[in-house]
Amino acid sequence: MIMPGPDEDMVRSTGGQVDDLTMALIDAAYDRDEECQEQICNSLFDLGRRKPALVLSSCYAYLKKHSKLVKEHRVVLLQCMERIIKEKLDDIDTGLAVDVVKQAALELTLSKEVVPDWQTAASGVLVAIGTKYCDEVMDEMLQRFQPGTLPHFFVVQTIGNLSQANVYRMVPHLTAVLGTMLPMLGMAKHDNMRWVFSAALSKFCEAIIDYCANIDKAPDPTVTKDRFSQEVASAFDVLFNSWLQSKEIKLRLAIVEALGHMTHLMSKEKLDEQLPKILQGILGLYRRHPEPLHITTGLCSVLDAVCVEGNTVLEPHLEQLLATLFPQIFNPPDYNNPNSVKNHNEVLRCFAILARSFSGKLTGILLAKLDNNNEKTKIGVLTIFKHLINAATESMADKQEVVVSGLKSMVLEQNNKIKKIFAQVVIAMAHHNYLELEGGQQMMEFIVKQCSLPNDPPGKRSPDPEHVTNKQLKMMCDNVLQLLTTTVDDMEQVLWPYLLELIVPEQYTEAAGVLCKCLAHLSNKKREENADDYEIDYETQANVPKTPVLIARLMVLAGRPTNGRDRGVHVLMTMKGLVPNLDESLVDLWDTVIPKLIQFLEDATREDTFSQQNWEDLFLKLLSKTLDVMENEDWTAELGETFGSHVNMYNNYPEEKNFLYKCLGVVMRKSNKKDFVNKHLDLIFSTIKHSDQTEREGCAIAMGFCAASHLDAVLTKLESVAKTEMSQKSGGLFSFIKDRSEADIERTKATLMLCYGFVALFSPPTLIVSRMEATILRGIQPYFANVKDMGVKQNLIRTVDLIGKALHPDHLNSQYNFSNRGEFLNHLQSYMKAESTTSITNETRALAIKSCATLVKLDPKLSEAEIFDLIKTSTDCIFVLPKEGMSPKKGKDDSYDQMLEAEVLLQSTTEAMHDLLCVILSKDLTPNGLDSVFKHIKRWFDELEDHRRVRALETLLMAEEYILENMDPTSEEIKGFESECTILARLVPRCTDPCTQVRQLAVDCIQVVLKMASRIDGNPADAKDQMIDALSTLKERLEKGDPTILFSVINDLAKVIARKLPAEQLQTFIEVLQEGLLDPQSHSSSGACVVLNGIMKARGGEVLKQVGSIVSSLHEKLGQIEFAQTKTGTLRTLRTLTSYHLSTVMQSLLNFPLPYDSNVVEIWQILAQDSQITSSMIDYLLETLQRTLPYEEHNDGDRIVRNATVAPLAVTCAMKVIFDAEETEEQVIKNYHRLFAALMLRVGSSVGVKPLKQKSKTLRQKLFQQDREEKPIKDKKKAAALAASTPKVPTCSQSAVSAFKSFLERSKTKDILEGLEEEDCWTKFEEEDNYTEAFTILTRLIVTSTVAAPHTSQIVACLTSSLSSLYETQRVTTAAFFAELINQKCADDSTLVELVMNSLLGRLVDSSHVVRMLCIRGLGNVSSMGQDQVQRYSTTVLSAMMAGMDDKEDPDDDITIQAMSGLSRILPEIDESHIRAILINVALRIRPCFEKEKEGVRAQSYILFGNLSRFGDGPSKAPFLEQIHSNLVSLLLHLNDPKKEVIKACKGALRQLGPLMESEDINNKFQKHLLEDANLHYGEFMNDLSKVIIQDFPDKVNFYAMGCVAFFRSSWSEIKSNAALFIGFLLGNLPSENHTLISKEHICSALIMLLKDSTPEVRAKASEAISLLYEY
Repeated sequence: MIMPGPDEDMVRSTGGQVDDLTMALIDAAYDRDEECQEQICNSLFDLGRRKPALVLSSCYAYLKKHSKLVKEHRVVLLQCMERIIKEKLDDIDTGLAVDVVKQAALELTLSKEVVPDWQTAASGVLVAIGTKYCDEVMDEMLQRFQPGTLPHFFVVQTIGNLSQANVYRMVPHLTAVLGTMLPMLGMAKHDNMRWVFSAALSKFCEAIIDYCANIDKAPDPTVTKDRFSQEVASAFDVLFNSWLQSKEIKLRLAIVEALGHMTHLMSKEKLDEQLPKILQGILGLYRRHPEPLHITTGLCSVLDAVCVEGNTVLEPHLEQLLATLFPQIFNPPDYNNPNSVKNHNEVLRCFAILARSFSGKLTGILLAKLDNNNEKTKIGVLTIFKHLINAATESMADKQEVVVSGLKSMVLEQNNKIKKIFAQVVIAMAHHNYLELEGGQQMMEFIVKQCSLPNDPPGKRSPDPEHVTNKQLKMMCDNVLQLLTTTVDDMEQVLWPYLLELIVPEQYTEAAGVLCKCLAHLSNKKREENADDYEIDYETQANVPKTPVLIARLMVLAGRPTNGRDRGVHVLMTMKGLVPNLDESLVDLWDTVIPKLIQFLEDATREDTFSQQNWEDLFLKLLSKTLDVMENEDWTAELGETFGSHVNMYNNYPEEKNFLYKCLGVVMRKSNKKDFVNKHLDLIFSTIKHSDQTEREGCAIAMGFCAASHLDAVLTKLESVAKTEMSQKSGGLFSFIKDRSEADIERTKATLMLCYGFVALFSPPTLIVSRMEATILRGIQPYFANVKDMGVKQNLIRTVDLIGKALHPDHLNSQYNFSNRGEFLNHLQSYMKAESTTSITNETRALAIKSCATLVKLDPKLSEAEIFDLIKTSTDCIFVLPKEGMSPKKGKDDSYDQMLEAEVLLQSTTEAMHDLLCVILSKDLTPNGLDSVFKHIKRWFDELEDHRRVRALETLLMAEEYILENMDPTSEEIKGFESECTILARLVPRCTDPCTQVRQLAVDCIQVVLKMASRIDGNPADAKDQMIDALSTLKERLEKGDPTILFSVINDLAKVIARKLPAEQLQTFIEVLQEGLLDPQSHSSSGACVVLNGIMKARGGEVLKQVGSIVSSLHEKLGQIEFAQTKTGTLRTLRTLTSYHLSTVMQSLLNFPLPYDSNVVEIWQILAQDSQITSSMIDYLLETLQRTLPYEEHNDGDRIVRNATVAPLAVTCAMKVIFDAEETEEQVIKNYHRLFAALMLRVGSSVGVKPLKQKSKTLRQKLFQQDREEKPIKDKKKAAALAASTPKVPTCSQSAVSAFKSFLERSKTKDILEGLEEEDCWTKFEEEDNYTEAFTILTRLIVTSTVAAPHTSQIVACLTSSLSSLYETQRVTTAAFFAELINQKCADDSTLVELVMNSLLGRLVDSSHVVRMLCIRGLGNVSSMGQDQVQRYSTTVLSAMMAGMDDKEDPDDDITIQAMSGLSRILPEIDESHIRAILINVALRIRPCFEKEKEGVRAQSYILFGNLSRFGDGPSKAPFLEQIHSNLVSLLLHLNDPKKEVIKACKGALRQLGPLMESEDINNKFQKHLLEDANLHYGEFMNDLSKVIIQDFPDKVNFYAMGCVAFFRSSWSEIKSNAALFIGFLLGNLPSENHTLISKEHICSALIMLLKDSTPEVRAKASEAISLLYEY
């Protein structure tokens, strides 16, 4: 880097250090780090804002002096100068401005070659300064812009940019500039020069246009466009005639843009003369250029200049122009490319401009283009029309008729993409009154036609991203029609009553909903307003459908209100709006009924409760009442004829056709004309599609309706159909034409069967009995056997159901013995059995079950065998199905819909089965009736699939509740409830089922069984039984699967059953319940076990003789029980185990290989259940721990390795198991202190101990080994998994920590447990680096614990001898405990203080530095004991602390930290006289620690220095204040230390030292801002603090500043950065009169040197500091 000296001729020097600092920043500006470079530039800019003359002149001088400076450095400086100029332009005098302009101009042209970065920066400076000193810049530019010589590229660009930046000052120069430039144009041979000339000319023209447009603000109001027309014309000739032929794309674009602006300045004559060439030139560019936006923009500008005041000069070129523009519209824009979209819009703007002069011709050309069958062409033309209608309203006003007439052909269009854009054109026309003209109605019909589009065919979607689906187009046109109806007032006369013409045609059925919505709006509005044009004259308005046609159409549409996009309400509103136009007789009826129907629909839709059946009942009543009101047989027949004539309209709408048939049935029922009836019976059968079930049902119900008045005519017709259409031969004269297939006959058969069913149901009851066997049964019976077709099968089933309902006594009002019922039941069951068991895809099961239920209701009563078969068949065909009705299929798009359908079918089928069972039970309302159901259901209780168990229990509960609600307990048929015990025993395991629903259902079932038993025992129905009623609460508790809750609930359930179960049923109950122990569900077997134990506890006396066999049976089952919880529950029967030979048993148990297998664990836990045995076990285990070695040591090179020993490890594992037993709590608390101390030492002794080497193998491991020997495992993953599953010996630490945790849990020392968990101590106990910290935390928790604190002195007594243990870990553990115990005031036990203190003092010379460190810590903690104890031990402790700070064997400064920490703690408690002699010595001793690498040392040294402040206000005040000033800089700089711990320490120290500094403001700042946990904005704080320091310690400022300079050599970049900032703030805020007190030269030199630091962060902060020193 070059460091220049200031040049007085060039630099506007201040004579201060800021001159050198500025030069240093300039020199450093091109930093290799981008962020640092940015900061240096910002600093230079900040200096420039304060000293613009200095910085700009320095940059100028630097650039001038260092001509060989690297280009990038020059760029940075020029960019910085530009920023300063833009902000401080008004502060720059003319002389400096001229210098800067000259240098920038020099930089601009120093290189003859184009160097964009450099010259752009120089140009930026010139343009910035030219906004004020325009003439000076132009002088320099014009010197380099001489006639006859081609100027530099950037000279031209700068003049162009300046004309844009300073229009008013530049336009007067442009005459001269253009005069010089025009001859140069011919000299420009290179494309880059031609480009820059073109761009400049474009900007000149823009400036002139702008100047003239705002002439009232311009300095010279005489300037006009004409003044420049000649020069512009000359430039135009060169650009257009010569340069436009260039191959360079960028150049051509610039030329076109310039030409567009030039045309606005050319004379009309010149423009008219040049126009052909201009168009030819611009249009020719399209072929040569891939990106047309700039060309189109230029063309648009040219057209804008030409198409004014009816000028038609463009006419000869119109065809060529359009030929170029059309393709750009015909090819759709790329919406991902903004330029493509902009170009599209510019092209449309061109068309709108052309329409000013050529609207007629343009319209003709566009309409002619529509004859083209090309999709893109049509879309393009329609897009243009849409734009012209909206954007060229005035130009197109007289062409409306032509446009409407010409666009008529589009209504026949089939392409959805074209139809979509045409619909948008129709919207535009509607808003501009086009549709009121002839042909407008055809446009509206086109919209309606789109609303009627069918759904898109299934299959792959078109790959075309612009593809428009039928659904999209339909939704769009729905919205269009509604919006035009409701928002465009002028459209009413177009749409009313025209839309009525579109309501009837079949092709618009899909659009009926939206049509009715619009008609409802129009008709009701006009009816309410009593509008003149409301009444329809059917004679003059002949195209409007007549009354019967409208009624028939609207009624069928309303019959299916949810179809046609929920059209129901809209159709009803239309009917209400139209009724005066239909028939005055209907007004009162419809005005009353229709609002109620609308309310019904709206409520059903809102509550999602719509029922088609209920709706049809209501609406057919309206039809019936309408016929009654009219009271005209001819009118009725006419309406019926109309319905009949409409049948074929609904061939593609089976649901509507279904309803039409029903309407026709109602009309036939009302009619007395036999010819009419017979004709329409024939019509129905001739038009029905037998393959469609919906039509079939409509036909059958119509037959039923008709049969109500014309039964014989209907039966005759059905017999006729059976004869003529049930044979494969057509018969008759034309039999050769077509024979019926077998499938046709089957379908016809299905229709015929269903017709018989509805005829039976709707016929007069007095007539149907006589016709049943003679006609109906004879007609249908032959078809039941061997049915293959599902449709026939389902309709046969429906027919049976309908016949059953018809023959029910309630319907007949008399009894009827249905002798054929058994035969029908057999058929129905065979149909159920034939259904798939893997899925439910149809409603055959549900229909068959419902029909069975209907038949069961009839007399006579079924036999037991028939009931057995019926229940088995119906339950088996449902329970076996998958959960949702079918298994999901992978990879099937329609699988979701299939699953949904299956779920609905399953639900309806299940409900049907429940209804059937209720009907069966209603015939036998006794426990025997329940048994008939239970025997089929119980086998499903043990199924593995949850849903099967749920179905079984739901069914049982339903059956139980039905019997409970309906039985008569006093009936002689009820003789007790023998099966109660069996049902209860089978239900008990289900009460703890893993499935929540099963659990709750089981409890419900038990509750109902107990209620039944109570009723049978003679209790009234309303009798309250608290135990039975409490089962409801148990059910709620079962909602959660928590095992504890389940255990509690099942216990309570056991009590209820034990209390309620009759004595004679007890043995059977226990025998059946034992089977539940082996239930495949673990929760269920456990539940069975719990209830079994509960029963034995409550009523064991009653089963005394069976106890032995029961216990033996349970013991035998232990090996078979797979679930641990069940095994544990079963083992509870072994509580009477002996306690003989305790020592031998203990020894044997401890000799078992580790880890203990499950059987050993169970034995320990059984032993632990006895309090006496537990007490002896604890004594034995503690003794074993005390007399065995905690580990074995041996040397491994330089380090000592500790290996585990067996005995203590086994004892530890045993303790863990024992503590896990709840019953040990009493003995654990009794031996609390012994166990606590032993386990503490065991945890401490286990840290870092190697695991036990496994010598012997457990049985399981031997088995594993055998497996491996027999079958070598090649798969590495399997081998690893097997190894992982093999039990491993626990490490010493793991076992000790686990045992300690279990001890705390068992002794309920929850506060210690929670504290250790929060502090993550369980992990720390196992880590060599952290276990002392864990014991420190543990000690603190002991003292505060409500359980452990009373035992503290006993624990100390147990541990004291361990401080002299041979084992270091035991000494460390005890020392850590004692050290923290002192801190916790020895749990307020004064008798312990001396013992603990002396113990710690005795180990100050321990060989372990960890023990010494802990002893130092403990002695320092004496501060917690209070002043008396501190005074007592002060001399000893101070000596120990000072010695600790000098400990030579302290590799990690741990002892030093503890010594300083200890000093910090005891200082507040000792007298000043004790510390006076060593106060300054301590301050000096800790000062080197301020800059130690280890953050803990730094933090403690600051804390200690802060604590010394207590003695700084006494006799040692003066020397200590000097120490504060000496260390203040260090403290302040470390406030932003890399480590948070140090920051916190510095904050605390400064808050303590603040009151001693004899400055209230400084102290206030420290107290207010240096809060411990608050975030400190370091820069702001230091800036504010520096102001106060200057104010209160002006004589110390230089001292502090020089102190900061010393930190420039710190090893931390953060500290160096902080020092630089602090200096910046100190000196920056220092009043100028105090500058002489500062070593300015030294400090500034140091800052300049810091700019060369290796760390970017430091260089950046140094530059920031320099930016603050602008007054030096």
